[in-house]
Amino acid sequence: MQLRKLDMGKAWTQATGLIGANRDLVGVLAGVFLFLPVFVLMMALLSSGIDFGPQGGKPNPERIAAQINALLVANWWSLLLVLIGQLCASIAILSLLGDPGRPTVREVLQNLPRLLLPVLGAQLLIGLITQLPSLLAGLLPELAEALVSFLLLPATLYLTIKFSLAIAVIVLGSQRNPIEALRRSWQLTKANSFRLFGFFLMLTLLFMVIALILLLVVGLVFAALGDRVALFGNAAFFALMLTVFYTISYALTVAIYRQLSQPVPDGDADLFE
Repeated sequence: MQLRKLDMGKAWTQATGLIGANRDLVGVLAGVFLFLPVFVLMMALLSSGIDFGPQGGKPNPERIAAQINALLVANWWSLLLVLIGQLCASIAILSLLGDPGRPTVREVLQNLPRLLLPVLGAQLLIGLITQLPSLLAGLLPELAEALVSFLLLPATLYLTIKFSLAIAVIVLGSQRNPIEALRRSWQLTKANSFRLFGFFLMLTLLFMVIALILLLVVGLVFAALGDRVALFGNAAFFALMLTVFYTISYALTVAIYRQLSQPVPDGDADLFE
């Protein structure tokens, strides 16, 4: 079986080109399905007044995490809104950028009902499979759980990469069976798993560094304008950063799927990678 070698530079160029050529429509879909739900969730969390401990003291991560979990449970409706929005955004943006027929926003939205269940099924399967090692580790004593979870982390990341094209297979490959979509994603990523892992790791780390720097600068500006401005501004900025990250990720998924799903010309295979 011939295997195609993924060109990440070409994928990045294609992804940014797709966003640029469809920036208005992508902006509408990302704004409705990603920005607004995340903004609502952040407003609910930030306005709840999380106690970070005494000023100047060392914050307690476990205590803060417990407060956030409690707030998420109390605001379950906003979390559900984010999950539904992310699900719809993945379908809509992948359809818009990956369909060679250049569908309109109306046509993209009309496709949502028939794709929601297959994509949801695939995401649930991916979540179950990738988190299975952690779930099994949770049955062990606390110290052993931490050690086993750390040792199994590579397996979790590997499975995440192997199934990273499953949604694209459903949306762009007309495969409605979630199990078959996962199998097809496994095949497409063969011989490119480490390249994909390295690229997405680098992209995530770069995004986090840029986001933290901007958040620090923008946060200081908003804080100087008053508490209410800071609340709205920080929530909007965080939602914007996540929207940009997910949009770029979807565009990259389209570009990567296009490369790996094409037949390999004779003499262009890399069987030893």
